[in-house]
Amino acid sequence: MMGVYGATVGAGTLFLPVEIGTRGPLVFILLLILGFPLSLVPHVLICRVFMRDAQTQDHSLPLFGSFFGPKGRQAMKLFFCVAHYPVTLIYAVSLVNALSHFLSDRLHITGINRATLTLVVLFLLHLVLSKGRDKVVGTMSALALPFAVAIILIAASQIPAWDINNLTQAWQQTHGSSLGESLKGIWLTLPLIAFSLCSAPLIPALSSWYREPGAGGEPQSVRVIRRAYGLIFFSIIFFVLSCILSTPRETFLMAKAQNLNVLSVIGGSGHMGFLLYLAPFIAIVGMVKSFLGVSMPVAETFSVLAADMFGVRSASRVKPLKLVVSVLMFMVTPVVTYLNPDVINMIETLCGPLIAIFLFVIPTWLIFTRDALKSLRGFTALVVMISGIATVSALLYAIL
Repeated sequence: MMGVYGATVGAGTLFLPVEIGTRGPLVFILLLILGFPLSLVPHVLICRVFMRDAQTQDHSLPLFGSFFGPKGRQAMKLFFCVAHYPVTLIYAVSLVNALSHFLSDRLHITGINRATLTLVVLFLLHLVLSKGRDKVVGTMSALALPFAVAIILIAASQIPAWDINNLTQAWQQTHGSSLGESLKGIWLTLPLIAFSLCSAPLIPALSSWYREPGAGGEPQSVRVIRRAYGLIFFSIIFFVLSCILSTPRETFLMAKAQNLNVLSVIGGSGHMGFLLYLAPFIAIVGMVKSFLGVSMPVAETFSVLAADMFGVRSASRVKPLKLVVSVLMFMVTPVVTYLNPDVINMIETLCGPLIAIFLFVIPTWLIFTRDALKSLRGFTALVVMISGIATVSALLYAIL
């Protein structure tokens, strides 16, 4: 359960208050209304689909493989990588930004070279990834509980600083926007909400685990997801509400302009001095565990895809192939991280919609077109499909 929580509450969660604080309270109301259908329901549904996905000969993670032909299976693996590899880039950029800001603004260490910092951080992260799935899961599990507790404690510690004026002033500043601007803000927030509440990269591994004999099967896997999302939804709503009540809108605007998460700027007014040092450190921990949680299944799927492409079957030849994949990922990730793209823009116009295709659209399309999944048809699947189409449509904004 904590693995699902750890894969969900991370960089996306820490950018959610920034976006809501920038665009106004109306978006928070949207989160309250759509948080449930955009989080728990599609994850339970995709888990049920994966649990009914027959095991492939290469024993790879379930990715709708048995519902497609050979070419379709390869396409699903490729799409999984295309949809989720940019997420690892977002986490890498966010981690380096948070660490750089912490060292320079909080510890007053000057002369930090971004290129050197990027290479050192990513080398250490890929070193952990090279230790294999068990080590990565163990590291994530060790970080998940402290991070979960820290998020709630930070939100609770801000209660004395709650000021309803922060909310009313934000409403006044954003309420004057035109109808078109307001609708665009809501539209583009759907991918961010879906991204912030998403643990899709971990669901194939979770499904694979619970498909093992004696592991509990579909009922246990669904039970774990429901419990995890109960904690996830409470944590995120409480955290976001506490941030927007205790922080003026100007701080969120500054954070967005500097490509920073909310924990890197929280407490900056000095009313809670300990948060100046604790919150950025917690943000760094969150970025690390989120990067590892997404990178692991992406790297594994890239390796399986490469093995299929080159016809590699023996274990002795698969190992060096995995090394090549890791090296290639390590070569690309630092370049993007150094360039420091706008992470919220990437989430809203690329990562969020692509993840929505994987999490919402493909499972429901299979449910309504495959007899093996006929029992899952109904109102729930229809709601997930509609939510997915609305979220994916944000891709149009990047194109138009």
